[in-house]
Amino acid sequence: MGRARLLASVTARVLDGQAVAVHGPRGMGRTTFLDLVASGLPTAVVVRIARLGTPGHAATLIAQSFDPSILEELPEGMRSTLLDPRPADWPHPTARLADALTELLTAQAGHAPFVLVIDDVQYLDELSDHALRTAAVRSLGPGAFGLLLGVGPGEPLPETGFVPTPSESRDLPLLHIDLPPFAGADTVEMLTGVGVPTDTALWAHRESGGNPGLAHEIAESAGEQPAASISHAEHGRARERVHALSETVLTTLRRIAAMHQPTVAVLTRLGGSDAADSIRTAKQLSLLVSEDEYLRLTPGALGEVLLESVDSDELIRLHRELAEHASSLPLTRYHLALAGDPSTTPADLAASARESAARGEHDLAAQLYLLAADAGTPERAEWITCCLENAVIGKEARVLHRAIEGAAELTEPHQRVRADIALLELDASSPDELLIAAMHASERYPELQARVLLQRARILLGTHDLRTALDLAQRSVELAARAGRPDLEVDALTVGAAASHTLGEGSARGLIEKASALAGPPRPGQVHTSPRYIAARFALHDDDLRRARSEFVDMLADVGPDAGYDTVHVLRSLVEVVARQGRGREALELAGRATRAATHFDTPVATTWYIEAIAETVGGSFERAATVSARGVELAREQGDERYLRRQLAHLGLARLHLDDLASAVAAFRELREIDDASAIADVTSMRWHTDGVTALALAGEVDEARELLSGIRDAVDVWQGAPGVAVAADRAGAEICAATGDLDEARRLATRSATVAADLRLPIEEARSLVTLAHVERRARRTGRSREAAERAREVLRPLHAEPWATWVQARFPDGAALHTLEPEEPEGQDPLAHLTLTEQQVAGLVADGASNREIAQRLHLSVKTVEGTLTRIYRKTGVRSRTQLAALVLGHGSR
Repeated sequence: MGRARLLASVTARVLDGQAVAVHGPRGMGRTTFLDLVASGLPTAVVVRIARLGTPGHAATLIAQSFDPSILEELPEGMRSTLLDPRPADWPHPTARLADALTELLTAQAGHAPFVLVIDDVQYLDELSDHALRTAAVRSLGPGAFGLLLGVGPGEPLPETGFVPTPSESRDLPLLHIDLPPFAGADTVEMLTGVGVPTDTALWAHRESGGNPGLAHEIAESAGEQPAASISHAEHGRARERVHALSETVLTTLRRIAAMHQPTVAVLTRLGGSDAADSIRTAKQLSLLVSEDEYLRLTPGALGEVLLESVDSDELIRLHRELAEHASSLPLTRYHLALAGDPSTTPADLAASARESAARGEHDLAAQLYLLAADAGTPERAEWITCCLENAVIGKEARVLHRAIEGAAELTEPHQRVRADIALLELDASSPDELLIAAMHASERYPELQARVLLQRARILLGTHDLRTALDLAQRSVELAARAGRPDLEVDALTVGAAASHTLGEGSARGLIEKASALAGPPRPGQVHTSPRYIAARFALHDDDLRRARSEFVDMLADVGPDAGYDTVHVLRSLVEVVARQGRGREALELAGRATRAATHFDTPVATTWYIEAIAETVGGSFERAATVSARGVELAREQGDERYLRRQLAHLGLARLHLDDLASAVAAFRELREIDDASAIADVTSMRWHTDGVTALALAGEVDEARELLSGIRDAVDVWQGAPGVAVAADRAGAEICAATGDLDEARRLATRSATVAADLRLPIEEARSLVTLAHVERRARRTGRSREAAERAREVLRPLHAEPWATWVQARFPDGAALHTLEPEEPEGQDPLAHLTLTEQQVAGLVADGASNREIAQRLHLSVKTVEGTLTRIYRKTGVRSRTQLAALVLGHGSR
């Protein structure tokens, strides 16, 4: 589940005679993973070493796992060495045991190549360990023997309390692999498959850090219990898990529990090598996970359990120690306040809260504002309001409950309205009551009215009541201008631009340009709603990928590591850019970063699943994309989230289309069309499902419906006056319709134009897809050579990109070197010398006529210079010309290319 690529990679390596060690903490599914690898091997010997035994004990377990007939082939002395080791009686025990193991491995390999799978090798006794390494070095190799080891945490050493580090060997070349945690979609799929509700599964994933075994435990303890019982069970299990830990490890874990955003760097400054070993031990015991540079206790109740046993004096010392090593003044004041330091005043805390918010550290700001408010000074109401606003932006669950309770006591209109708006941001599922109260409180204040209308417009934008959202945003712009609040005016213009764009209206660009002209630097934590971000999104929609990428990379550098939603959404946009560019590996890497950031900041899982689906369609597999998108569709339906329902349906349809599941693809695209029609969504540039829908309908024989949808796409592109990539895809979809109706000449023309323009625009995935369409058209026209040529060009375009799903898709339809319809005659050509040229030859000839050098042609067409030279030789032979000048004259004299 989510580990298919790793499974395939490990299987291939051990079949090739390599040695691989798979590491995983408790509960990470290491044994299950090894079993899956073993089940896919032709011959495997599987051994589990449950405990540390006497010298030679593990070697005996290994020998007993082989078929008795293999043991019978060994000399009597070697057999007894393995089955009844007596190392005290041997002059050279390691050599003797190694020789016997070597003979055993050789005997098994003599019957058939095999893989030895050993789980829990941390329990190998020292004698067996050395002997096995020696035997493996002698025996490893393709066609003979591969080795797969499962390495878990050993028991903590009594003298240190640390989990021992696995021993290393310079003799045995081992590839070490850390088993990754589950993605959210995988945890949900695993748990809902055994009847766990989706909400509980999502919570268990978050609490477990993606550890499948721990997630199972957490979900089972939840069951049907009320929240209070769940919390009690969580605390009870957390106490059991830390009960046997050494005081050294507990000290480090208590520091983590007391810290805001704990990092390895600060902890090692405090505790040196003991802290580093404690962190390693806690990770191995599944008490701790890393989220980029930060650490998080799993489950969350562990932090409360660790601190509940600490007396007040020790807790004060702990916070004073953390204050001394804090990396900023706000953090110093935070810990001093918790230590009861009288010199840290409420005003100091509020000032540090403002500083933290300005840097985008809204979670820390919320905690500081709450500490300041707890002093009970006259500023309490304002600080409670600020606490709530920052807690909502920073997803600081630890103070939200207190902030909401305090906000219920607010009476001053400005503060009351700000609190209501923050609450709407927190949960917009039933906003009417809050909005009515906010509008009533703000009726005499244009600025407050602008805020309320703006928030309502944002909510309606998310639920696709687009026309009303646009109207409210425009009213908010007017009120903000009257109140002299250009910042609110900018926000309202930005929301209006987003609504206008989704409606498919040309006014969106003008609105975002006006907002950009008024805007200052984006506020930390709100970069993803700023004019700069939306303008970069428009550049992405316009296929101006260089500009979009540059903008998003700059934004990512600016938002910093603590910016929550900003980090996740900028990474999401970068994933979309590189996916459009066909950069498969980069898309997966960025999606991984986004997932880690989203987990750390507790971002809704719908966002990360969508990002994962995008990355999988370009760098992973269509099967995995379909799985993630299908799970996302189910979640969106459960939560009534139409925005993410649309996004996941688009990727589900794309994946199903390219898995040849036409019925499911058509169903997804039809549902999308119904949603868009009901919400008056006319934009075809952002999600780009429409041309895939046309293709699916055409291939399914629904030609009239396909034509109608394609006509709407072309009309929308004319209104937007941009997005050349959509026009490219529309030509390809049109070619599919023509092919379905038998008009192969028009299909060829459209597919060729689509591929050519895509190459000019540097949209390699679009180019490859159009070339595959052309290959299918040529095959239907019985032009075997041209079909093969177009398919080869598609492979050439994809080869350097690591766009695995697309490369696999092309290869499945047009295998390398396969003869396509070799018994079918080529369609006769006319007398025009250029008509004999293949697609690649036509494009090379055209570029020669444009004055391009061989190197420039190679870059434009994704070919090597040698391929261009060979192509020119064939062109000269077919056309009878002898030079580039003659070829250019022939092409230019021929007219339109």
